[in-house]
Amino acid sequence: MLDQLNERIAALRKERGFTLEQLGQMVGVSAQAVSKWEKGGAPDVSLLPAVADALGVSIDSLFGRVEEGLDVKAAVRRWMLTFPEEQRMDRLCHFIWSVMSTLSARSITDAADWDHYVDHCRQASIAADDKTYRMLERTRVMLESGLLLGVRANDMSYLAIFPEPKAGWEPFLESNDLYRRLFALLARPHCLELLEYLHSKPSRYGRNFMAGAVVKQTGFDAAEVESLLGALAEMNLLMVTELETEEGLVSTYCMYETECLVPLLSLASYLASGNGITNGQNRRSTPVLRGEKWKEMEN
Repeated sequence: MLDQLNERIAALRKERGFTLEQLGQMVGVSAQAVSKWEKGGAPDVSLLPAVADALGVSIDSLFGRVEEGLDVKAAVRRWMLTFPEEQRMDRLCHFIWSVMSTLSARSITDAADWDHYVDHCRQASIAADDKTYRMLERTRVMLESGLLLGVRANDMSYLAIFPEPKAGWEPFLESNDLYRRLFALLARPHCLELLEYLHSKPSRYGRNFMAGAVVKQTGFDAAEVESLLGALAEMNLLMVTELETEEGLVSTYCMYETECLVPLLSLASYLASGNGITNGQNRRSTPVLRGEKWKEMEN
């Protein structure tokens, strides 16, 4: 049985792409100790759970005992149900960060580190140009198979995962003209403030309102509000309908794309915080965009 254990540890380690040193680090022993296991020794009984966890199998599987496939989705679902509903989103975020070590064995060897959250997403401030900047605690992983970025902090955490399509990302991006229109709209005076005001209202089932109500609550100029609401509707950020009243038809608006603003502003903050603290790895040797149209222009 020990011969089988030696062979299984060696086979699983190579299958996972771990070096002797990397597996040793994950278990808490030296590379020489792992080498001895594979050449005829055996891990201490107390280390078997750690070895099995590092290799992603059960202890029975280490000894070659056939096991039925684990329904990972069902297991994670059951695990999530052990937490109160208000905690599940945060626990899911923690869970995904904790399995990050499986993405790139060569670049990420300390699985425990991916369970670690700092207390604050904004870390020690730095002073420059007579201004004080709070550094964002950023984490990123760049692989040939895709990108992952986000923030791991107890006061605010998020992550965004972008597996790379076979054709690359470019075919799925919109025209630059659309992005220019969107960014130009957001840059207009009071546009972001207007969006913040609209997102501060309950909108679970959509919420209809008229421009006059917004003017009264915000104090913005009526013509400016009408113009901004119309522009937001043109970009499909608002839905506009007409309501028949005794005084005639009036335009009403509905804010229904309420899930986009926070991710958009968070990623913008991430992008603009290049002077922040960045953890993780860049194992990517190819460009993020393949530049097919530029190749065509060169030819």
